[in-house]
Amino acid sequence: MGRAIPPRAAAAIAGDEDDDKSSWPEVVGWVMLNAADKINSDRPDVSVAFYMLPTPLPTDYDANRVIIVGDERSVVVRTPVIG
Repeated sequence: MGRAIPPRAAAAIAGDEDDDKSSWPEVVGWVMLNAADKINSDRPDVSVAFYMLPTPLPTDYDANRVIIVGDERSVVVRTPVIG
């Protein structure tokens, strides 16, 4: 007799909000490709862009992009975020 809970609301109640994830601090220190796999697993709707230090980063905002910044060893050195 009650109303059904929409899937997104049910996921939020259950604590599973990966669809809305916008940053990945847990991948700092990972190899860039492994970080990209994790990001794509959490958010298959976004693309991943790779940048190596000291390359300048894009200044425009893109809600469908996650930037991964790595060092000379291809290790993530900044928290990847959407934008």
